[in-house]
Amino acid sequence: MDLTCVFFGVLFIIGGFWFACGKGHVHLSAWKNMPQEEKDKIKIKPLCRNIGEVIALNGIIFLTKGLWSGFESHWFVVAMIAWLIVAGFDVWYITKSSRYHNK
Repeated sequence: MDLTCVFFGVLFIIGGFWFACGKGHVHLSAWKNMPQEEKDKIKIKPLCRNIGEVIALNGIIFLTKGLWSGFESHWFVVAMIAWLIVAGFDVWYITKSSRYHNK
């Protein structure tokens, strides 16, 4: 058991759920400093849910590494590279999709 990975896994899962529930974005300095006109253009609930899910997925990968000895370093690295690709694609989708923009 790798306690560091378990710690980060639990931390990322809690943070992901916190974001997905819509409570995390209000503490970000970028959101606090954003003009109200810009905030009104964003559908924040689905965006927070999306970002929260991606953060929680990262936590699941870390927790798996920490609790399962069969999830060796090689598979952990492969999973993290896959997560980075998925997260990058998600950022691209967020910027291109009208799903997160108010009209």
